[in-house]
Amino acid sequence: MQLIVEKDYRERVFLLSVRVKTEVMGEHCVGQASTEEGSDVSPYDMSEISVDGSDKWAVILFDDSHHSMDYVTWALLKTLPQLSPAEASLIMLEAHNTGTGVVIVCGFSEAERYRAELRVLQLRCDIQPGW
Repeated sequence: MQLIVEKDYRERVFLLSVRVKTEVMGEHCVGQASTEEGSDVSPYDMSEISVDGSDKWAVILFDDSHHSMDYVTWALLKTLPQLSPAEASLIMLEAHNTGTGVVIVCGFSEAERYRAELRVLQLRCDIQPGW
């Protein structure tokens, strides 16, 4: 399962590397992705992922049928204020479409804190070592 999650994470990083334009209409977020020639912007530096995987942990969000997509996006934004609405929507869609979504890759103590905060908001999540 770790290989599948890692593949999904890398695909999401690629998707996020394109410029994302966001229009906020009321409480709903509509995102449009567009690419430009020579665009080399990536929200995640791939060097963050260690070769041996010993010091990085992934916070994994699991899909559930109990919460609306808007609620999950809101919960991600509340827990991780550094995320843009478009990034939170992509994480939510990744979890919805594939069953799991990588929320963030960070140190162990941060991962535990994010997991606890998301669980307080009643989202199913866990942490996974080796990133």
